[in-house]
This record gives sequence, C-alpha cells and structure tokens, in this order.
Amino acid sequence: MPNVANRRISFSAALGQRFDNRLLLSGAVKPDGVEITFPEVTVAASGAPNPFFSALARDHPWDIGEQAFSTYLMARDIGKEWTALPIFPSRFFPHTGLWINRDSGIHSPADLVGKRVGCGSFGTNFSVWCRGALTHQYDVPIERITWVESAEEHISEFRVPRRYTTERIEGQAEPAAILSQGKIDAACLPGPARRTDESVAIPLFDDVYGEMAGYLASGGAFPINTVITVRNDAVAANPDMPRVLLQAYLTANEQYQAQLAAGNEPAHMGLEADQLTSRLGIGLPKHGFAANRGSIRTMLGYCYEQGITRRLREPEDVFLLTDS
Repeated sequence: MPNVANRRISFSAALGQRFDNRLLLSGAVKPDGVEITFPEVTVAASGAPNPFFSALARDHPWDIGEQAFSTYLMARDIGKEWTALPIFPSRFFPHTGLWINRDSGIHSPADLVGKRVGCGSFGTNFSVWCRGALTHQYDVPIERITWVESAEEHISEFRVPRRYTTERIEGQAEPAAILSQGKIDAACLPGPARRTDESVAIPLFDDVYGEMAGYLASGGAFPINTVITVRNDAVAANPDMPRVLLQAYLTANEQYQAQLAAGNEPAHMGLEADQLTSRLGIGLPKHGFAANRGSIRTMLGYCYEQGITRRLREPEDVFLLTDS
C-alpha cells in the first residue's frame, strides 16, 4: 500500500457515467489508499462527459477529470496546470462517425471536397481524428472542405488557422442534429449517428470495419476519445495518487472488457467487440502508456498538423506514468 502519511488522501473526480468508469463510480472498484469522491456533474443522456469538458479545459475545478483528448492537448499547449494519465475511458474510430446527407452527392471521402461538413467545434476531438484519417488514409485536402461549427470551443483562446474555411451556426447544436435538419452536406461525429432522420442522414461507409482495417494498415492507431487528467497541485499533494488511480482503472478495465466480450455490454461507442476481433484482429487496448504510445503520438501529430497545438511534442512530454 502506498505511504499516505502526511499526504492528502481525498480527491474529487468528474467522470462520464459509462464503460469502466461505472465500476469506480459505483464503488465496485476502489483505489487502494486514496479516496475518490464524485460530486454530482451533468452528463449527456448517454452518460458521456462532454457537458463538463469546457469546465475541465478552462479551470479544471475537480482534482481528476475525464477530458476529450484533443482538448487536453490544446489546454496543455497554452500552459494549463494539469497533466494526463495513461487512462483512456473511451475509444472510437472516426469512420463510424462519418455521416452524409442523402442528397449531397457524396459517395466517397474524396467527394467531401467543396462540401460543408459539421464538426461541433473545429478542435473537437472526433473532428481532429476525422480530419487526420481523411488526410492520411484517403489523401483528402481538408483545407478544401468548409468546416461548419455548431458549438463553442472548450478553449476560448483557440483560433482556427486561416488556411481553413469555417462557418459558424448560431447557438449550440450537435453535428448530428444539423445534419438531420438538412443544413449541412455531411458530419463527423464521435460514433454512429443516433436519433437522426434516416430519410436525410446515412453513413458514408457501407463497410465501416473494412475502412477501419484500412486505416490501421495505412499506419493509423486505435484512436483515443477521452483521457483522465489530474491537477498538478493534486499530484503534488500526493505523488502516489496517479499510480494508485491507474491500478484501479486496470482492475476496472479487466472487468469491463470481460463484460464486453461476453456480450453483456452494449457496443463500445459503436464498435462491436466480435467485429474488432474478427475483422481487425484487435480488441480494445488496455490502459497504460506503452500500449497506447502509438495512438498518443498519432494524435499529437494530427493536432500539430491542423493547428490545434503550436508545437509538436513527444508523448512523454504530456503524460505521467510513462513507465506503465
């Protein structure tokens, strides 16, 4: 057990209410030697953490939080005082989230050129992964797409680089909603579109697992959606806390993945466990730095290429527990 003498042992955490997070939130898995409290936070109907992403990105009012990966990198780039742990509660492939208007004339990624594509905000995590895949897998010139923003950036200081064409729809709306309303030609989403009008919106890819396999074959890595971040002052108050938290998540992840493999859990962000195994030859990666360094490095590259961050960093520069 870690030495907790004269060290702070209680920390607050804001987490989405899904996947292996649920095992910590319910108390089924508890960190050894530290107490994690879970103040009531607003989450999406799906249990997703996105309603509190802006608070985490701007002020990080909780000691521990589940943060969109690109948003964390954007915050770190401007000097925010928190750091990521190699814990990744949700993962996805952007291919599952590429949806189109039936009347748009889009039949392939190349057809997105000259079209209006909804992206939430330009720096939204799923949009960054989508643009990366379009660039590196399909050779799509993403500067020739109009990126339609329907939400504010989590980091208010961020400005989209001038080489991109953007539009802003008033208010706050999900890209799936404005696609279903026929306001845009296509949208990139964090997973399959739900509650959309199927007479308007359809997936771009007929065989999405084939496209995902192509992405991996072209050098892509299993994309990360969210990451656990910790305030630096909380780590200073108890340097053992990050490793204790990682160990708890490793335990929770084993239980969650067993449930997923047994078919007792819904698909993970639209990813069917049996299809990942049979079509791609992979499963959901475990937590830890070494197992995820490739995906971290890929996202760091995408963020730099797209102007989300101002400098290209190494994975070791932005994570704790790099020996895990």
